[in-house]
Amino acid sequence: MHDIHSNNIIAFTARHAIVDIHYHMCYQIVVSMQTPFNCTIGGQTYAQIKGFLINQKVTHLCEALNTTVMVFFIDAESIVGWQIKEMLAGRPFLDIESILSHEQLAIFTTACAQADSANEMRKVADNLLEQILSLGTLRGNRIIDDRMVKILEYIEANQHDSIVLEDIAELVFLSPERARHLFAQQTGIPFSQYLLWKRIKAVLTQVIGKNVPMINAILENGFTDQAHFTHLFKRTFGVSAKLLLKNSRSIQFLKPQL
Repeated sequence: MHDIHSNNIIAFTARHAIVDIHYHMCYQIVVSMQTPFNCTIGGQTYAQIKGFLINQKVTHLCEALNTTVMVFFIDAESIVGWQIKEMLAGRPFLDIESILSHEQLAIFTTACAQADSANEMRKVADNLLEQILSLGTLRGNRIIDDRMVKILEYIEANQHDSIVLEDIAELVFLSPERARHLFAQQTGIPFSQYLLWKRIKAVLTQVIGKNVPMINAILENGFTDQAHFTHLFKRTFGVSAKLLLKNSRSIQFLKPQL
């Protein structure tokens, strides 16, 4: 069983979603719960697709006006993230219909329609992710440098504080340049972008999962002000922070759990 209940995944459903062009440093899965939708990935338009897996740093936008989509954001350094990476194999994205059969997608659509609570929908989301991951296999054991384990644990414990490259370099007895290279090699993300993603996700988790006022969470996680956070959030998710974090009737969060 994959660890899909960890804090390495953000998942939600979004109804009538219009998402502006954006990119992020994690992996993303989007699957329609009802009818196909249109999207643009890497400048190429795709009409009436059921969903996709998308790689890091690939620009995209979606127009899912007449359906509800299930969305997963998956941390790149997580076990699930590494499996998604191997499934993508360097490709910018995979059409969900190249991974799941029409029958599997039909069963998913039916399960979504029958789910009558957030807990039931969460089970549907877990089952979907399990199905996707069961079709990919990690080629051998994932090998993580012991120094990276220390670095990631340090960031997790201190992400509310100011962390600079020199801090993690000193922690593992490397020069800053060597530490930068190790970090990018092991996670696929530049150090500064990883910190930004962790802090944006921390704000989202606190506001949604713990009902912390947005401005408090923004300042606590190292952003200079709300305008700074709002700009970075829109660039990362393609929608405004207010829309996503206010948990409107069009958005239902599955992870973090409300």
